[in-house]
Amino acid sequence: MPQASARMSGSARASRRRLSPAGLFGLIAVVLALPVAMMLLMASGTGTATERLWPDPRLLSCLLTGSFAALLSAWLFALQPREVAVRLFAASGLATYGFCLGAAVFLLPVDLSPETLAQAGMLNVFAASGFGLAMIALFALYPRPLRSSRWIIGTSVIIFPIWTLMGWFGPFEPFVEIHRITLVEMAVILLLAGVQVRAARHDPVDRAIALWLGASVIIGAGGFIALVALPSALLKAPFIAHEYGFGLFSIIYAALTVALLRYRVFGLGRWAFQLLFLAAAVLSVLLIDGVMIVWLALDPARATGITLLLIALTYLPARNYLWVKLVGRRQKDEAELFRAVADVALAPTATERIEAWRQLLTQTFAPLSIMPAPIEVGDVVIDEEGRSLLVPGSDGLPRLAMRDPHAGRSLFSPTDARMVSEMLALITYLSEARGAYDRGVASERARIAQDIHDNIGAQLLTALHASGGERKNELIRETIGDLRDVIRNADAEEQSLATLLADLRIETADRVELAGLTLTWESADFPAIQPRRDTLRALRSFVREAVSNTLRHAEASHIAIVVTARGKQLSLEIIDDGKGFDAAIARAGHGLGNMRGRIEGLGGSFALVSGSDGTSISARLPLTP
Repeated sequence: MPQASARMSGSARASRRRLSPAGLFGLIAVVLALPVAMMLLMASGTGTATERLWPDPRLLSCLLTGSFAALLSAWLFALQPREVAVRLFAASGLATYGFCLGAAVFLLPVDLSPETLAQAGMLNVFAASGFGLAMIALFALYPRPLRSSRWIIGTSVIIFPIWTLMGWFGPFEPFVEIHRITLVEMAVILLLAGVQVRAARHDPVDRAIALWLGASVIIGAGGFIALVALPSALLKAPFIAHEYGFGLFSIIYAALTVALLRYRVFGLGRWAFQLLFLAAAVLSVLLIDGVMIVWLALDPARATGITLLLIALTYLPARNYLWVKLVGRRQKDEAELFRAVADVALAPTATERIEAWRQLLTQTFAPLSIMPAPIEVGDVVIDEEGRSLLVPGSDGLPRLAMRDPHAGRSLFSPTDARMVSEMLALITYLSEARGAYDRGVASERARIAQDIHDNIGAQLLTALHASGGERKNELIRETIGDLRDVIRNADAEEQSLATLLADLRIETADRVELAGLTLTWESADFPAIQPRRDTLRALRSFVREAVSNTLRHAEASHIAIVVTARGKQLSLEIIDDGKGFDAAIARAGHGLGNMRGRIEGLGGSFALVSGSDGTSISARLPLTP
């Protein structure tokens, strides 16, 4: 027990002593910054302001490249110290730091001993070889371990260190031989990057990472080979100073950091091709411009103009063609897409809507699978580093999860997510519009039913009670005319309130007289206000339906109609001396319900009082136009 307690206590102390990622990175950064700061102080001199020396730009390039690579790799190592790929990345960053600082020593404006220069040269040579070795191991294992990774790493560990030792201690010129070693290492790295792209062709995530790394290696390592390593290995002058060429490694380190962090993996494939196209454009301009100046002996201004013209005529169309072939997918025509979305929104049944929605997603993205989403999401979400797209449920549509778009050859991107969001928003909009249309149709059907019941029914009842054949025929013709008006929903000509009331008075008097009843009509002068058509229609229907109810059911002998106006409000009351009825039961019928609905629908009020001595129905309507 005491031993176990001691072990636990020691473990606890070790845990407390362990640095946080920020603390570890800060410590490494301080250690890395000290040599750089000392070299900058040595390079800037200590004289007066007029005698102060400014560092050689080549020295600054070495220090910046070495610091950038070391700090990036140290930061990633502090975050993920247990990852094998991250450890190899950190080793390569430390090696880059070493060969950059070793090269910078030779650019210091101070007298150094031969032993110091020899040590700096050894650091430069062995660190450069170590950089290539670490990168070979990294690309053999990432983004996925190659089948022959152990053989590749084992062979490299044997060959390149021995070659480096022979180059430094053997009968070779060390600084020439190291360029040959670097040339071979870079070629192996390029080859491994291509093998990784092929090995990951069936995994869209690894394929995107491999394409991204391959593009960065082609530009960084390929550029260093073409501009520095190859000419130096052939004992030719490099196109640029090798200290400036070190800056190309920054591209590889930036790309590796993004890939190892797996930042926005779904966009790496597209970024890779964009990076390659950009590099191709720069290289094309330089090559064509050089040919124009050297071979055709054109002046620089004219050569640049012709170069840009040739680029516009040849490179840009070729780039667009390659982009569509390598990256782009055939986009659905906007009109076709709108029709497909409309088919989803306007499908007659819920089952057909769901099926149309799944079919639209399949045709647009060609995923390997569409299944119910495992979780509820409020918006379209890219999941599994771009392999899945979670689609929320909306307007009766189920939530779905699409996986591996374009038959597994690519990843979902933010553009895809935005497209699905816009499709869902359009479906919702069209569904709401369809709902409004359906409500309008239902309202119009109800209005037609009310018109048929109130107007047509009232006139047919009048015709039924008419004794004379000519009068009966006249009422039937009027009824047919009203029926046509209802069917066609034709708007009548403008009619004033006074004219309408006069027509209603004559019509009601004829109906009452034919039924053997007497009528009293009281109305006053009305203001010169033109009410809305629906107000006039409601007023006509109210009078016709109320009189029809009296003629059918009341067994009355007298009807009184009183019409008054107070301000901008019309009051209408219809009273009979019939037997009355139970108002609670009568309200369940269509007639009174329609009357109330029409009046209250226009902002008016409706009242009904019925007893043994008769019935009173009153309404108040606004007269505002």
